Amino acid sequence: MQKYLLVIVLLLPAPLMAFELFGVNINQINRVDLRLAIRDSGAEVVREAGDDNWYDVYDMTSNFKQSKFLFVAYEKTTATFAFAEYHLPYDYFRSMLLRLTLKYGKPRVRYGNFESENRHYWTVDGIKIEITQNWNKNLTRLIYTQPEKLLPLQQAYRQEELLKLSKLLNVDGSYY
Repeated sequence: MQKYLLVIVLLLPAPLMAFELFGVNINQINRVDLRLAIRDSGAEVVREAGDDNWYDVYDMTSNFKQSKFLFVAYEKTTATFAFAEYHLPYDYFRSMLLRLTLKYGKPRVRYGNFESENRHYWTVDGIKIEITQNWNKNLTRLIYTQPEKLLPLQQAYRQEELLKLSKLLNVDGSYY
């Protein structure tokens, strides 16, 4: 009688000490150093955030052929990372989902009404990684967020937009 040994190999992601983008720990980097790391990667600056802009925009086609653009925003008061978002071709979704699964393990899925509305996501070292498809924009979005920093940024953005709208509409006018 022959005996067989069955070996099952599980593909588990390597343990991560700190979450990195562009070779830097995203949880401990400031805006100046992250901008430098992104530029050093070969990205071309389209626009950097300032008084009128809330996020940086980079053309990534020179070093990440599948990416159209990278958007990066920082929490305003601390100038620390809040989010980064890649725009990728719509049909690149499956390939990128496989790459992320191999790197971070099986994702959690938030199901939408349609297949293209599903959101696959991971949380690594406090960073939420999410990949989605936007069929109406023919786009795959790969998003990295630092939730604790994103919330104050979103609140400040809403307040600024409301202030602009109230000035535009002259809401303080006494005529109504």
